[in-house]
Amino acid sequence: MILEAYYLHYFSALIEGNKDECSKVINNLLHEKVDIKDIYTQIVKRSMYRIGQMWENDKVNIAVEHRATKITEIIINQIYQYIQAIPKHGKKVVVTCADKEFHELGARMVSDIFELNGWDSTFLGANTPSNELLNIIEEVNPEVVAISINFYINIVRLLKEIEMISERFPEIKIIVGGQAFADGKEDVLANYPNVTFISCLYTLEDLIKQ
Repeated sequence: MILEAYYLHYFSALIEGNKDECSKVINNLLHEKVDIKDIYTQIVKRSMYRIGQMWENDKVNIAVEHRATKITEIIINQIYQYIQAIPKHGKKVVVTCADKEFHELGARMVSDIFELNGWDSTFLGANTPSNELLNIIEEVNPEVVAISINFYINIVRLLKEIEMISERFPEIKIIVGGQAFADGKEDVLANYPNVTFISCLYTLEDLIKQ
């Protein structure tokens, strides 16, 4: 468990746009050998969710939210230096966001957790067209495809992608997660036996290790 003081220090720096101070907080945690899942969940994700809520309630403007997102991307790249040296065991995953889904930070953290566990991850990022996703899956031949979706308005596109992947690659397992499934909305996935809903990075790692 990360001390609340670390989170408050990081969030204060993030909301002020102080990327150097954010970086210092993360460096301290990494040097203390804090689990990267904890850093992502208790610092990075928590901070961005809070800023998102502040934006929705008109407490910060869109420029502040965009600045925080860009700083967070820098921080994740900083953390990745500790991930990329981990030996790979040969399993492969493709990680993407649903078509027309433009928020990719969650998907990037999912990709990193796979790599922390020795997987080769092909990260496609935001707004990957469905047909192009299928082409990448055919090229990479992964064991798993992970799809992130933050806005429930994109659920029809997600279900279409799941059906396209399942029809063309029936042996591939599909993992789905994101804010779109808050408040129990993951029930919409019940008719897809090859799809697993992941609520957080801890659940994801448990699944990976099974």
